[in-house]
Amino acid sequence: MAEWRHLFRDLEGRLGLMVVGKGGKERVVKVRGDLFALLCDERKRKGLPTKLDGRDRMPLLAGWPKRPYTTRGLHRLVAKAAKLAGIDKPVSPHWLRHSFATLAAAGGAPPYQLQADLGHARLETSQRYIHWARGLAESAVDRLPIRRLT
Repeated sequence: MAEWRHLFRDLEGRLGLMVVGKGGKERVVKVRGDLFALLCDERKRKGLPTKLDGRDRMPLLAGWPKRPYTTRGLHRLVAKAAKLAGIDKPVSPHWLRHSFATLAAAGGAPPYQLQADLGHARLETSQRYIHWARGLAESAVDRLPIRRLT
């Protein structure tokens, strides 16, 4: 579970988060400023300091009272957010991961960057998101010479 102490700034001031994935593999993901502001707002609301501190073991996403969310709790949180957003299809925390990858690919993220951000062992896994993002935009059917029969 990600903790506040896993957040850090690099030499140029960019914010990162150390994440532990499958098999205990560690990787770093960038945290955007707007997300960090939301995390800080939540900590302030709970009376917690917002200064980065390598000793602060508070869960990054803490339920009440200050405990990590359970898997079930995260599912409920995502479902509630989806409902508020007007999304009426089944969602899960993993669905958010797929959405991130697909939207990043649609925005032009190269497969090797997706591989690093998602922690995929194989580049081919990440390339699938490029294919899905392009979807029907690059279809061979558009190249067929179709004539109208009169």
